[in-house]
Amino acid sequence: MSGALLPRPELGDIRPFEANPREINKLDNGMEVSSFALGRAPLVFLRLNIRNHRVFNRESIWLERFSAQYLNEGGAGSYDPDSLAREFSSIGGQLHISADEAATTFSTTVPSENLSTALNLLGLAVKEPTFPEQEAERIRDNLLRELELSLDQPQVAAAQGFRNLVYGDDHHFGNLLPKREYLQEFGRGDALNYWSEQQSADRAHIYVSGQFDREVLVNEVESNFSNWKVGGVALGDLGPAVWNHKTRLFNRDQAEQSTIYMGLPVISPGESDWIALEVLNALLGGSFHSRITLNIREDKGYTYSPRSALLTQPNDGIWLQMADVTTDVTAAAIKEILFEISRIRTDPPELDELQDIKQYMVGSFIRQMSEPVSRMGHFVFSDLHGISDDEDDHYIEQVMNLQPEDIRRTAETYLDPSRFSVSIAGDIDRIKDSLSSVEGLSPFETAT
Repeated sequence: MSGALLPRPELGDIRPFEANPREINKLDNGMEVSSFALGRAPLVFLRLNIRNHRVFNRESIWLERFSAQYLNEGGAGSYDPDSLAREFSSIGGQLHISADEAATTFSTTVPSENLSTALNLLGLAVKEPTFPEQEAERIRDNLLRELELSLDQPQVAAAQGFRNLVYGDDHHFGNLLPKREYLQEFGRGDALNYWSEQQSADRAHIYVSGQFDREVLVNEVESNFSNWKVGGVALGDLGPAVWNHKTRLFNRDQAEQSTIYMGLPVISPGESDWIALEVLNALLGGSFHSRITLNIREDKGYTYSPRSALLTQPNDGIWLQMADVTTDVTAAAIKEILFEISRIRTDPPELDELQDIKQYMVGSFIRQMSEPVSRMGHFVFSDLHGISDDEDDHYIEQVMNLQPEDIRRTAETYLDPSRFSVSIAGDIDRIKDSLSSVEGLSPFETAT
């Protein structure tokens, strides 16, 4: 029969899943090494993370990125930039260097037979980088152009406003963007000084995945990294988030969309309710068939891609709902988001709805643990937040044992609408009056 719906298939039982455990070793200088065999292709994946020592002044925002870009485009040891790139290319790899608030990351993927050479080159890149003088101005100008483009984007304005509400102006995480006048002053000396303070073996962790000879790995890591210095600047105490419970508006004249960021503090990963919070997030706004998505995308047509997420930093957890909505329905979209939050706080989900979300979460976990790069990212996350690998053995069981009342209780405990910080970028003249009608929205302030 044309157009008839097929009966829904019955869901099968989740079979036990066991991943090969990783082996963790530590060199005498404090550098940690995690390795695990995974995958069938004859490739080895390398990722070296150096925890950032956290610069605490606004003028240094993007110094991590400036230095990382300098490292990306510089040489190492006796290799100039071009010859270093050719060396990596000759072994079937490419070196990628990036930085964020948490860490500077070096990564590459090479055929398994080239593991020894890859570790040698990686060691040079980390320990003996060069910062060619002629590259400084070009790298700085590229970042300045990126900054100029970012300032005009409503998504960036809303994200910046939310960060600032959460952490305040002086916190390490409080600003996404630097001030133009500070960025203009960056030069080679800044990158050299930063890297001299940043690189330290006792803040480093190398992750190795794929197919590799363990004896070769042990010998080459020892050979290339045991002489790496200790003594960079110690990790700073970040201090708590401040959480200004306000609604901050950023004007974008004649904007056809409003970008909404609204969130509140929750717990850190590894705490007892964290897994229930992950399931709650997936049910509420963190999956394609979540309640908020079905409401304001499928039913109301207010937006194409609403999404919620659990954001984490060391010692912090944030539940965040984001959406780009048509300007004239900004207030209506926020009302529906708050409605779905209020509903889950009082009414437990139906068993079938919860079962679907749990299956989705378990499937995502198994895929993550079955792919070398994804599993490596999982370990990076766990190490950042001090989560034991033993927790992985119980993850599926903990997810599947959650009951509807557990989800409702978690929502009631952590998703209090009165605690929201809200950042909106849009046409203020068109949205401000309607926002005043949203019950429970925190006091307004217009950003300069």
